[in-house]
Amino acid sequence: MPIPSGYTASQISSEDSEEEGLVIYEIPEGATVNWKEDEADGTNQSTITIGGSTTNLQETVNQYVWIPVNDIDDMVMCKNNSGTSVCDLLYNEEANTLTCQTHPLTATELVGRLYTSSRTGSNPYSYIMDFTKRDQTYTAGSGYHEPNTVSYDADNGLTIDQLKSDFTAMAKSVAKNGGFYISRYEVGEGGSSKKGQPVLTAAATGGGSGATAYLGATKWYGLYNTIKNSGANKQMIWGCQYDQVIKFIGEPAQVGHSDRNLTITHALSGKNELDCMNNIYDLEGNHYEWTAEASSTDDRATRGSSYSSANNGNFYPASYRRLSYPTSSYDYASSRSTLYL
Repeated sequence: MPIPSGYTASQISSEDSEEEGLVIYEIPEGATVNWKEDEADGTNQSTITIGGSTTNLQETVNQYVWIPVNDIDDMVMCKNNSGTSVCDLLYNEEANTLTCQTHPLTATELVGRLYTSSRTGSNPYSYIMDFTKRDQTYTAGSGYHEPNTVSYDADNGLTIDQLKSDFTAMAKSVAKNGGFYISRYEVGEGGSSKKGQPVLTAAATGGGSGATAYLGATKWYGLYNTIKNSGANKQMIWGCQYDQVIKFIGEPAQVGHSDRNLTITHALSGKNELDCMNNIYDLEGNHYEWTAEASSTDDRATRGSSYSSANNGNFYPASYRRLSYPTSSYDYASSRSTLYL
């Protein structure tokens, strides 16, 4: 597992392996970390000292969790995939290219491999995904697909060239390194990923106070641009990456839970220890999470569930996908960032 420059792998026993969800921390130069876990329950009690001031590590610095992708063909395909033949993507490190060996005419036009889910049962709901299927196709006018613009993008300064460039850069990195990092928490101010932070939402302005404080980024575009501008190699999570997060976690991410004490109003990030899977917080609760995935000509996809659904007595899993206009101002929708190398 590659560790990017400026980050340190956790030395807490529940955070230091790929199987449980390896956590990395962005440690400032000159800072000192005191790694400590509670002897009774193993929770992280680590602190960080910066310039003589000591604070809680998880609430002070950005954190990301490693998502392994052992086969890039599970996550990415070429645009010409017909559903009857399987793409065979090959990464050339020397040339930094990722090309399909099966469909040479569109070998470098890369798109996301997106898995649909089948609902079973009723509240709590389950949305089960079949990751053995390789019959997906790219249909720009309907269904799930990425990268692509939707009808509102031009008025908001987003172009297809930018989306294609970002997607290709991400896909190459995943193929080269065997995975990517996802923000441990729903994004906060400036795209940060820290515990106990007010969550950045698609609302025009923030609201609440204390434990229910939240921030406003102004619609999907505000979230997208905040994450993109938060640092090198950071992007709003793509739908195909979110699918790989679900695959990595397994069944717990595909079944809803009514016993996780999900909040029924805004909450600070990571405050619900029951809503934590493979060291990633708030996948099932707090806020819906926007992705860069497009659907039809108007919508983009969100994943997971939110405090508003829990307040109405509905419990959806992290795998749940719903569609919304990116121009809508939702205070119950946030997003995740990804970090690639």
